Amino acid sequence: MISGVDPSALPDLTRASVPSTLAEAVFCFGRETVAFQSLAPGMRAWSDGAGAWVAFADTGQAWIAVGSPLCAPEQTGRVARAFVQAARVAGRRAGFCAVEEVPRDPFFERLPLGRQPVWDPLQWERVLAGRKSLREQIRRARAKGVRARVARVEELGGALGAAMAALSARWLAGRRGGPLGFLLSVDLFSRPSERLYVVAERDERLVAVLVAVPVPGRGGWFFEDILRADDAPNGTVELVVDAAMRALAGASCRRVTMGLVPFAGPLPRGLRILRRLGHDIYDFEGLRVFRARFAPDAWEPVWFVRPRGTREIVALWDVASALTGGHPLRFALRAWAEGRRRRLRRGGGGASAG
Repeated sequence: MISGVDPSALPDLTRASVPSTLAEAVFCFGRETVAFQSLAPGMRAWSDGAGAWVAFADTGQAWIAVGSPLCAPEQTGRVARAFVQAARVAGRRAGFCAVEEVPRDPFFERLPLGRQPVWDPLQWERVLAGRKSLREQIRRARAKGVRARVARVEELGGALGAAMAALSARWLAGRRGGPLGFLLSVDLFSRPSERLYVVAERDERLVAVLVAVPVPGRGGWFFEDILRADDAPNGTVELVVDAAMRALAGASCRRVTMGLVPFAGPLPRGLRILRRLGHDIYDFEGLRVFRARFAPDAWEPVWFVRPRGTREIVALWDVASALTGGHPLRFALRAWAEGRRRRLRRGGGGASAG
């Protein structure tokens, strides 16, 4: 069990006056949850040449940006327009995915993607005091011998790093439809000195890992990945979340999020229909219920921003193409088929046992 982490061990979030690289722009202007994901392997980068940057994925039909442009807030509309124009010159549509601060510009319109839960780690003890079920899950994991701690970056080059990679591979292998990309890819080890690693171990064996990345412009953190072994005792995930919250509270952090829950919150009719149709592909409601278990302080809206006049179905297709590497229908069919096979196996198992 841990009670905190030395703030000096966390990333240096020093701002550059005029960013000359994408990384400098992230640490200078990255206020949104997905800002650090701009630096993920495979992302492309566009700059206006004056210090503003946009990270994006090219689907072949569209440039889908990672959140809002990385620039001074008053320049967001101008830079966003310039990015759209650059995409059009390249024969692409353009949009901005997972935006929290929508530019006040009539050129753009927004489409709700869902909501993200947020917490103040300094209020975590209050959350625990009000959630008996959460305290009980943590107690269960400890009673089974699970211990959580902040891992040192130096450990990643040894047995712990190998165990984390193996856990990630097993988790991805069990994912319906196969691995996703863009903002949903699992990348545990790029820029490790800027991440926070919390591991859960039982009898010196890794049973869960939580990897958090900074949200520099808000002094916050994003719990980007939480991976759990299939045989981890009940309460293991709750234990690593508790350890991470306590570590960040010890570093005086005031903002944590677990990221977007797609289709959560009020939605237009078209997206409500899509949420129902997508239930057999991905359990959006289950994800919302899981995160709600930790009693967030608030649920904040997250948007897709695109040029006014872009049809809703086109915008959603572009987002899905970015997430699935350009093959949303292929991914959906694989996920549906695998889900159906699992249901049939469960049904068959029940019949033979009886």
